[in-house]
Order: sequence, then C-alpha cells, then structure tokens
Amino acid sequence: MNNKKTLLMCRNTQIYNITDDAVINSALCPFNTQMSSDTKKSYEKWRSNRVYLKSNRVAEQIVKQAGGINTRESKRRLSLSDSFWVKYEVDNGINFEDITPYLNDFSMLISRGGKSSSTPELVLGGSQPKQWLRNGITYMRKAEFPEQVHREMLAVKLARKAGIPVMDAFIEVEKNRIYADDYRESLNAGTINLVNMTDMNYSLIQFDQLNIGVNGLNPNNVIEAYKRACVDEVLKSDVLKQIILDGVVGNIDRENNNSNWAVFMCNETGKRSISPMYDFNWANLDGESQIIGKIASNIKNNDLSEEAVVIAKNLSNCCSELGLSQWESNAKELLKNL
Repeated sequence: MNNKKTLLMCRNTQIYNITDDAVINSALCPFNTQMSSDTKKSYEKWRSNRVYLKSNRVAEQIVKQAGGINTRESKRRLSLSDSFWVKYEVDNGINFEDITPYLNDFSMLISRGGKSSSTPELVLGGSQPKQWLRNGITYMRKAEFPEQVHREMLAVKLARKAGIPVMDAFIEVEKNRIYADDYRESLNAGTINLVNMTDMNYSLIQFDQLNIGVNGLNPNNVIEAYKRACVDEVLKSDVLKQIILDGVVGNIDRENNNSNWAVFMCNETGKRSISPMYDFNWANLDGESQIIGKIASNIKNNDLSEEAVVIAKNLSNCCSELGLSQWESNAKELLKNL
C-alpha cells in the first residue's frame, strides 16, 4: 500500500492533500474553500495563477538555466510573497526551512553558476520582467519605462506622506538607494525596486488566487470582497483611503485587476487583514484622473461622503506640500463632486 501523498503546505503545516483532494486546514488555505465545494478545481485555479508570463525575460532565463519548468525546484512553487509550497512524495524528510528562499539561496545565483533550492520568479505574475534580489534586504526589481518608475515612486511617496499603508520602493543612483520618501523628479531610472512586505510569519494572498472579483472603484464592493477573503474586521476608512488614493493618482489598474488586491495572513493562525497597497505603474501625471467621477458617484451612493471628504482633503494637502499639482487638482475635483 502506497501512503505517499502530494501535499500543499504552509511552512511545515499540511493544508491540502492534493492526491486525495482533502482539505486539512481551511484557515491557512490560499484558495477559498468556503465559496466552492469543488476544492480540486479551486486548487487548480490557485496553481494556474501561480505562474509567470513568457514576456518575463528574467523568469525565462532562470528556467532555461535551472533545467526547465518541470524541475522539482520549479514545481514546488516556492515564493517570496508567501509561505506556501507543494511537497511531493520524494520530498519526504524535507522541511520548509531547508528550501525556502526566505532563508536560502534562490534563483538569482543560478546565473553565477551557483545552486539554488527555489525559483520564486516563476510564481510572479504581470507582463514586465521581474527578479527577486537580496542585498541586506529582500526586494523585487521590476523593469519599467522611466516615466512609469517616476509615477510609481511619486505615488508611493504620496501614500507614505498621507499615512496610507503601502509597499516601500527605491531606485538606485550611482549605487545609492533612493527611497520613495527622498525621491525627486530630477532622478531617472529604468527599474524600480519594491521592498518585500512579507516574511516567514506573514503571507500575501491576492484576490485572483482566492477567485474573488472586485470593483476597485466601489467602496462597498471592496469591503465585501475583503470579507469574502475572510478578513475579520474591515474598516470603511481603510478601504476609502485605498480607493481615493487610486483616484487622485489616476491609477486605473486596480479597477478590475484582482491581482492588485490582497490580504495579509498570519502563517500561524490564519488570521487575515487588509494588505498594504502596491503596484502604481499605471498612475497618471499627464492629465485629469479618468476615474474620479466613478469614485465620487460610488462614494455618495454608499453614503460615505463625510469620511471621504476628510481623506481627500488630507491627500490634497499632501499633494500641495510635495508639489504634485496634477494630483492636487484631482483631489480637489473629487472634493467638488462629493
């Protein structure tokens, strides 16, 4: 009798028996076991979202040098955004600490002839080339057009100024790291470095992995999406800050992009909370925000204008202090429509 199983793990905790299609720990599951009775389909959906696109040249190079997409190191689907991995029958005796990129060398060393235990780039979505690096801190380097880097750095700077939780970022100028707080318009870069928000204690789970759709311009819809993602307490003010910030910077990408909405999960208890914001490369500095009108209408229909006015005023003041005239104009336009 063969008792060997292929398992989905969170660190060293078994959460799903892939072989027998049996949920072992629903609280830690990265796919939603409450919204579907077909757990096998939910798992396959989660797994299918845990891939890279062919346009990610970095991942393509890593796969080629690592021996192909079907190597066990690739198929384990280890990440630097969470602590989930697939444990195969032949992995008996291997623990998370032995292979996780949080503690061990990973794919960036392959190009130098080194050996790695995981390839976390292979679970990075999005069309642009991305690579995980570690140099004092762990961060993801993303190649963008200089104007995209500029917009994203300014959006992160504004969020931090306004007290809105956001993934920090930096660029490198003459081997010096310039973080968002110190970023200025005269600097120019073709890559942006995003500081990892997770560690072995907390995982990031995106809505597309949970098969949750969201209208990112509608506060009540976002609140309900967070609840479906099992967040115990969702504060309306936190959701409004996220939506209004996107409106002010003209970031259209979060309206229907479920991969840009996420929750943080404690890897020990499964408790979930709203994730800090990330990914602003579609912010717009060149003209009026195209989503301000929709956001204002949804806020009024949700009867949230009073709270929204306070947030929009704060963002307007922050834009003024940072010299972001177009975004200040957008904030004032939102206030007028509220």
